Amino acid sequence: MTAATRAGRIARPAAASVALCAALLALAPGCKRQGASTSSQAAEASVAPAPAPSPAADPALNWGGTTPHDKPPLPDPLIAQAEAVMRKADPVFDKFEVNYVTGDLDRDGRDDVVIEYGIGDEGAMRHVAKSVRVLLARDGGLQLQADQTDKFEDCPAVREIRDGRLWADGLEACMLPFPRTLNYYQFEWRNGALVRVSTEDARQRVLSRLRAMREAIEAGKLSALDANLRPGPPIRGEAAPAPDPVLADADRRRAFADAVGLLSRLELKRLDPHESVVSFVKPRGADAGERKLLIDTAPDDATVEIDGYTYVVDARATVEWPEGDGVGYHLRWRLIDGELYLEEADAHDLDGLES
Repeated sequence: MTAATRAGRIARPAAASVALCAALLALAPGCKRQGASTSSQAAEASVAPAPAPSPAADPALNWGGTTPHDKPPLPDPLIAQAEAVMRKADPVFDKFEVNYVTGDLDRDGRDDVVIEYGIGDEGAMRHVAKSVRVLLARDGGLQLQADQTDKFEDCPAVREIRDGRLWADGLEACMLPFPRTLNYYQFEWRNGALVRVSTEDARQRVLSRLRAMREAIEAGKLSALDANLRPGPPIRGEAAPAPDPVLADADRRRAFADAVGLLSRLELKRLDPHESVVSFVKPRGADAGERKLLIDTAPDDATVEIDGYTYVVDARATVEWPEGDGVGYHLRWRLIDGELYLEEADAHDLDGLES
């Protein structure tokens, strides 16, 4: 699974969405934007609009399908088994948003299931908190383990099981329609419980993703950068746009990799609670000038609309370097769902660049 479903993370389609999408907004944080309809289709929709499905019957509502790049709930015997086990433990566990991730968590060669589901008061329209439960594959079927919610310091959002680890996010609040991600976690299953083995905040996440891009360049795996060179996450079922060609130029690619390699080894200086900067000035030579990295974990535009979907921007990062003759170049990135996506690529006067 590439990314877990987040209620409100990418929730609202653009105003141009069809009537069905608007009708569903009362039940779900978002719905899939449809392509432009023909006039006959529009007439049919106006005469006989499809009834809004109930959350219990519609996977896009019940399962929590609010992000366009998430996988839909495919018919899966393992998930069906997990649902049956959970219903015995809590008959109304799926009253609010539910998200499943599958994979080998305990490294025994069999797929397990982790469920994240909302909880709320009787009669509430939206969950106020989340629970996380683990079901491990055993000879007799899936076995429900003790509640693991207390392993999270913030609102849990499971992403995937990969490499024997549960990858998950910690959101600022479960009730918010567009929550920011405060932490990025990795857990392992040890001695009957989830054990946190890695934590990154937004600033650390920016650095680790920049380093990953540099490593891809060093290894000659340029196609690995394609996702980062697009404006936002891929949308399931739609062709991805062509990546920005800014790093097709070998010299510019080398300059970016060198700047990241240098700056990521230096200590960031906090300008305020949200902004941090690190810079290095080379006084002489053909590539003399300042290299700088600026990270803002509370950008003014906390959400951004891309191709009709609204995304939470958890941080913005700008990498600058000199290109000679008093001109510099910069790449500006948005941190969305734990990954960096290109916002801007342009030259600038070395006298200064607005952040």
